[in-house]
Amino acid sequence: MQEFEEDYYAILGVDEAASQDEIRKAYLALAKRLHPDRFPNDPDQRAIAQTEFAKVTHAHDVVGDSDRRIEYDALRQLAKRRSEVVSTGSFVVSSVIPDELKLHNGDIHTTQPLNAVPGDDSINVKWANKHLGRADELLKKKRYQEAETAMKEAIRLVPLEPKYHNRLAEVYLARGWKTLAMTEVQTSLRLNASDPEARSLEVRLKALMKDQASAQIKADNKKKGIFQQIKEILNKKI
Repeated sequence: MQEFEEDYYAILGVDEAASQDEIRKAYLALAKRLHPDRFPNDPDQRAIAQTEFAKVTHAHDVVGDSDRRIEYDALRQLAKRRSEVVSTGSFVVSSVIPDELKLHNGDIHTTQPLNAVPGDDSINVKWANKHLGRADELLKKKRYQEAETAMKEAIRLVPLEPKYHNRLAEVYLARGWKTLAMTEVQTSLRLNASDPEARSLEVRLKALMKDQASAQIKADNKKKGIFQQIKEILNKKI
């Protein structure tokens, strides 16, 4: 997960809401300014440029790809939420009212006892399982965003139960977000190192990520031509 820890928007000097075209233009401008070939006779500056050029290129590889950008943004939000949890020393219980609770003329109609409190473990497990069941149905219908929301609610209610993290991992995997899925699997394994479902998911994800890495290497080899283009731009007389 280390590759997602840096602020790639800051590295590229763009806003988080920047368009893909703005990101591409920012990258090309930085690549031109930082390319190591600009310093053929200065080893120290060339070494610095190589390091900075690599950082800029990696940042562009992530946020310049729309799918990887979505996953990166989601991971940043996840890290932010977790840091907030750590800073308060407790898990934040969701204030979202479940589907079973409806407002009608100011009254709440529910089968859940009104005196139930978030700290009541049995009540939390009950509602977490309801969210789990709902997520299963939504996953079958490929309504991934809603399934993700349901599982996050389950985890907020019962954060130390591996099966909820496993199911959220499956939702992420269905969306193609392998890194996020692995994050949830690792959380599950920290809670129970021998959890069979988490172990199975881990093996599956590692195989998929290995295949993805191989495909990325092939794609990167095809993109090497862009560096030659940049060199030609740098060598042009302005």
